[in-house]
Amino acid sequence: MKYCLEIASIFLLGSEQNLISQDVHEQEVKTDETVRKLGMPSENKILIRKEEDLHGIDKDRMDVLVVFPCCRDRFSSLIQLAENGLPMIVVGDGEAFADALDTYSYLADHSNVELVLTAEEVKTKLRALETAKWVKNAKVCVLGLEDPTPELAAWYRNPMGLGKLNIIRVSKEKVAGMFKNADKGLAENIAKKWVSECAVKEPLFEDIVLSARVYLALKNVIEETKSEAAYVPWCGQFTQGLQTKMCFAIVKVADDGIPIGCYKGENLLPMLILHATAYKPVFVCEANGRQGSTIELRHCFSPTALSSCKPVLRPWRSLEHTVTAHCQLPKGEVTLVNCGIGDKILITKAQVTDCKDLEGDNCRITIYVELESEQTLHKLVSREFALVYGDYTREVTEVAKKLGLEIL
Repeated sequence: MKYCLEIASIFLLGSEQNLISQDVHEQEVKTDETVRKLGMPSENKILIRKEEDLHGIDKDRMDVLVVFPCCRDRFSSLIQLAENGLPMIVVGDGEAFADALDTYSYLADHSNVELVLTAEEVKTKLRALETAKWVKNAKVCVLGLEDPTPELAAWYRNPMGLGKLNIIRVSKEKVAGMFKNADKGLAENIAKKWVSECAVKEPLFEDIVLSARVYLALKNVIEETKSEAAYVPWCGQFTQGLQTKMCFAIVKVADDGIPIGCYKGENLLPMLILHATAYKPVFVCEANGRQGSTIELRHCFSPTALSSCKPVLRPWRSLEHTVTAHCQLPKGEVTLVNCGIGDKILITKAQVTDCKDLEGDNCRITIYVELESEQTLHKLVSREFALVYGDYTREVTEVAKKLGLEIL
């Protein structure tokens, strides 16, 4: 894979014996081969034969320094590089183990310097840095609730409200205008396609067209703001103006591969982390109850890609002219992330044991998730969660470290 990072690959060759070769041409060939296998750019490769060779590194342009110790020479200028706080990875793969330990010994008191012992570890660290960079920089359009009143202040005790993410706010009026101007003919064609892909229970075709118009409005807002993700803090604020709920429109935005969430904002950061780590659809949800180590999680939408059978179009709870979908989420192992308040994060494996549509005054999708340990419950920091199928706990833990989060 290729990384969207500026990576300096630094090979410590020294002036005497080294693990690669004394031949200059062979040094170039073999070091090129190493960076290529790791997916790193060869143009930022630096061969260090003497101390002065380290002085020309453009630290301001780099995201990370990957150091390959290939000799026993000690280069004190690495200490100065480390003191700049730039992430530095010292690689002790294979024969380089002893030389890497020797180099790491005079850098180990810097928290930004890590020793890794395999090529796969290098890839994991670089991927985590790339994901963390994306999470911090990705533009997220947040719809509505621009000026929180005092009674809504609790909604903003998360990265969305504390300015920790690259947020652009879009007013309710802007969304309503996009909805009003949405092409009705195009919306009807989209609605027909949706009907062909889903089982339809209560909603009328006109209701589905309304949702298609909301979908077009959301896509236009995302495109106009050049956003990479979207979030709706409490979509109920739009119901009157749009004459419907946003739920199925949000489903279809998620189906387009755009991370999008809804509720109070505490599942926004988990959603972004999981989206960028796993490249899979993310289910954002809220806790609704528990029994022992099994928690009940629910929400009114899910990407349809997660459904194990044809999605069923239903109204939002019992509200007329609204549309969402019950997606039957499969049983299986998931990575569950809970964070969003302060700088704490809980990352755990869990098992989805069941999924139901509880009908009545309930969210359409309710899943039952068995935690690895009941003690995990005591580490939860908020009601909101995000999950993906599969075990990504190691990768998410690395990303959380790069984001400076406290792992519980």
